[in-house]
Amino acid sequence: MHEKRGIEVFQDLTIVGPQSKRGELREALIKTAAAPWKQALDAEHDLRRMSRGDDIIVFQREADSRLPAAGLTLWSRASGYEITNIVPKTVGQLTYAQYNGLLQEFERSIAKPAATIVGFVVEVSAPRQTLEEWVSPEVARALEGFSHLANKSTGSSHPSDQARWLRFLILSYRSAKKLDSDLLRRWLVEVDGWDEDHAFKLVVEYEFGLDLLTAYDRQR
Repeated sequence: MHEKRGIEVFQDLTIVGPQSKRGELREALIKTAAAPWKQALDAEHDLRRMSRGDDIIVFQREADSRLPAAGLTLWSRASGYEITNIVPKTVGQLTYAQYNGLLQEFERSIAKPAATIVGFVVEVSAPRQTLEEWVSPEVARALEGFSHLANKSTGSSHPSDQARWLRFLILSYRSAKKLDSDLLRRWLVEVDGWDEDHAFKLVVEYEFGLDLLTAYDRQR
């Protein structure tokens, strides 16, 4: 098997601590914000009108030579706040590197200093993840076994490749942890070297296979 490698993903950030002190955390976050970050009151007001009373904080970052202009939303949770979105202000879509760069800068310059003041903890997910973080070890081994041995010009059509592919589908269906279709496509292309066309066909087979097995079980 090839060396375990991951793909770049959008990071998550949560700030966790005593629910009774979330108001203090809110004040600390707002006071800690400094250029190029600032509180975006208008965007915050608009979101609050649609949030049914949830506590929301919106920050805005000005563009510079390193990162584009963007808005960042913190949404209240029972134990603190969570970044629910980072959206660009000028470019059409943030890359993984840009999104994570904005999140990491926010963590360093605002989230961690504010959390430290009031006794909260900042939790950040990894910027790269592997199969084992999405599915069970058995499912991961089945997919890796198929992909490593398959003829990448024929997909799952060869009988031996098809047997390994069907084993992966069955194990995926039985597993409580289902692999997201887009993550499967990206893993096939970015990690294991499939071309986009064959990866897309395999993803279609994956989705159909799980739907078929689900329908079969329901009719038994």
